[in-house]
Amino acid sequence: MSGFKTLLKKELLEQIKTYKLYIIGGVFLFFGFSTPLMLKYLPEILELADEDIIVDLPAPTAIQALGEYSATIVQVGILIVVLLAMGAIAQERSRGTAIMTLSKPVSRSSFVAAKLTALSVSFIIALVAGSVACYLYTVMLIEDISITGFLGQNLLLILFFVFSISLTLYFSSLFKNSLAAGGIALTVLIGQAVVTQLPLVGDFVPGQLTSWGTHLLSGDAQSAWGAVASTVVLILVCLYFTVRILKHREI
Repeated sequence: MSGFKTLLKKELLEQIKTYKLYIIGGVFLFFGFSTPLMLKYLPEILELADEDIIVDLPAPTAIQALGEYSATIVQVGILIVVLLAMGAIAQERSRGTAIMTLSKPVSRSSFVAAKLTALSVSFIIALVAGSVACYLYTVMLIEDISITGFLGQNLLLILFFVFSISLTLYFSSLFKNSLAAGGIALTVLIGQAVVTQLPLVGDFVPGQLTSWGTHLLSGDAQSAWGAVASTVVLILVCLYFTVRILKHREI
């Protein structure tokens, strides 16, 4: 892949200059800090809102706090992925900057791989920061919990986000209109979450990774290696067809 290092450096600098890294990191950190705080002090907050209300909620658990954080990060993370990746290729095609870049001695595979890698790095950094904040606050405010399951869950979340980015990049290459690319990508991501509820087929859908992550938190032995394998394959398929589109369509 000729020119990959140069393009990757350019994309990483763009993540910083356009504040994308800071935006993703800020959002993840917010939920990392606020989720255990909210669970811990929710009864007091409700009582402050109305002194006549007597709130008797069961004490929150560490599994509940980490699980709530992960569920929120998946939902919010998908929206951020679509918003940031939907114009990654579409806008460059519509503005004519893609043809300028690809007219240089760089391959289309490097062009696509650099964008996927840069966005993935931003999400990994943000996820690590948010998860560390959530884990530390959970241990401080609620109770201690083994970090092993939470680490496993985060690795699965990283794989799921890389899949979401690659899928959105594919639609971004398919359309010059970034809104169309984002809308279809979001629809597909929501649709695959619904498919996870189907018997047999649902075991191989990327959305099953988040379910396995929840089981890891509780120490459940249930696994979803089929979903891991299919997700890796789908990432490669998305990248392959994204490159093919850029090779055979007018840029």
